[in-house]
Amino acid sequence: MRSLVEVLDPATATLADLAAWTAVYADGQGEVSGSVLEPEDLARQLRRTPGGEAWRWSARSAPEGPVQGVAELRRQPHDAKLGFLRLFVAKPARRRGLGRALREAVVAEARSREVVGLQSTVLVGPPGEPFAHSSPYLRTLLRLELQKQYLDEETLQRCWSIASRPRPGYRLTHWLDTAPESLAASFGRVMDHVLDAPGAALQAGARRWGVAQVREWERRMADDGSRLVVGAALDRTSDEVVAATVSTVMRGRVADQHDTAVLPAHRRRGLASRVKATQALRVHDLFPHVEAMAVTINQQNAPMLAVNRSLGYQRINERLLVEESLIHGA
Repeated sequence: MRSLVEVLDPATATLADLAAWTAVYADGQGEVSGSVLEPEDLARQLRRTPGGEAWRWSARSAPEGPVQGVAELRRQPHDAKLGFLRLFVAKPARRRGLGRALREAVVAEARSREVVGLQSTVLVGPPGEPFAHSSPYLRTLLRLELQKQYLDEETLQRCWSIASRPRPGYRLTHWLDTAPESLAASFGRVMDHVLDAPGAALQAGARRWGVAQVREWERRMADDGSRLVVGAALDRTSDEVVAATVSTVMRGRVADQHDTAVLPAHRRRGLASRVKATQALRVHDLFPHVEAMAVTINQQNAPMLAVNRSLGYQRINERLLVEESLIHGA
């Protein structure tokens, strides 16, 4: 039986269809990213998202059947010619052609909008990797390691031991949601160096992080209802940010740890370890429902892998950043 694929408009979808779509999406995203997304939070976010920022589809095996497959396409912020695809099929419905039908719909839409390549992340091994490689025009860009830091007593004690050892000339701080006016500019200068990490340029574009850009980034990070937590190290001489790490927290038990960066002149002084250790302690104190922090790291980023090992991060699985060319076979 051929799968039925439909465009999903969150503003007009029935409550039942939107609930099923968000449940499949949340389960799939949890598999790939390790974080726990509440379907109710996602549904509220989708209803608030202006039209034209993303395209979404649902798939079912029969016209009256439940939604069992979902797809979402967004343009990559750093390159409008590239799209980022999230495609998930509920476990009981896999190997029935829903994924293939969804991908065909996404590719047709992407080509109509002059998107020349689709990027996505897939778990190593079945079913994600074989499905992705069913396209002859796919290449692997990065091998990534998904890690979790469980905020148990042993890990928190380890973080406390690292965070409590002062580094002469620096002090640690943190903030929620928006950077203090006095720190926004120097925080932006630190974020300028996120692309220094191996492979980072494949996932984000270069930009100048002035105060206006910091404020726009803060808004986008909280668009889905997340609380933004930033940990930072300040140079005591200038009282400016020289190292920072970023996390987002929602209602789920797992928070996401994002970028960590240190200004070049302040590297190899243990600042990355200290800001990340302090970050774990702050998240635990401020959001007691959070049980773990999840992060994805390029396997070529040896310094950050070493930092995470010292902080009790554990390898959960491996995933690939892949890109499918849409120029061939158009």
